[in-house]
Amino acid sequence: MRYLFIIGGHTIGTTACQFFSNRLRNFTANGAADPSIDPSFLSQLQTLCPQNSGATNRVAFDTGSQNKFDNSYYANLRNGRGILQSDQALWNDASTKTFVQRYLGIRGLLGLRFNVEFGKSMVKMGNIGVKTGVDGEIRKICSAFN
Repeated sequence: MRYLFIIGGHTIGTTACQFFSNRLRNFTANGAADPSIDPSFLSQLQTLCPQNSGATNRVAFDTGSQNKFDNSYYANLRNGRGILQSDQALWNDASTKTFVQRYLGIRGLLGLRFNVEFGKSMVKMGNIGVKTGVDGEIRKICSAFN
């Protein structure tokens, strides 16, 4: 369950088109886009990330509330507007969909409170020891090995 909380951090921030452009074109064997993307959102993403150019263009993870720490990220997943395939999979997979619904409040008063759970998760993650030397490294650039 910790993964769901941390990935909710995508409520703020952006990503480069190169990290999800495979979903926009030629995702399936017949050359179509990822069918889990809302069609109207797909056209927006294709405009923001033109084919054969714009790989470094940036797109907000949480469209509509990209500068606000809230649970709208999960509403985007419900509506087929997850940017990364791994994000959208949280809604599409039965084992994690229930948690996304709880963050949305779909299950009523028993729903999880995203901001509270995210805080708890960050404390847990902060207690994980940093691995250095032969056990690991602190990356200078998150997406690349040193």
